[in-house]
Amino acid sequence: MSSQQTLDQTAKNKLAMLVTQLGATVDQAIEDMEPREIDFILSNFAKYLTYDLKRNFEDARETNLKESPFDAIINDNLNLDN
Repeated sequence: MSSQQTLDQTAKNKLAMLVTQLGATVDQAIEDMEPREIDFILSNFAKYLTYDLKRNFEDARETNLKESPFDAIINDNLNLDN
């Protein structure tokens, strides 16, 4: 199995787990609400009932591009943590 196939399968598995966990969390939160709360939320906040996973992944990519594993070494050598 090539490295790309391994990355593809690993990424798909982790994304599937994330979506499953998010779905379970949302389902549990809604289950804990009263019907009138659900109706109120739908009536007053429907436009806010979105969650943008793409935004989270883009934020993580940006952070990873800005932070280097060498930053800790460099900062320690410069005594910036003290």
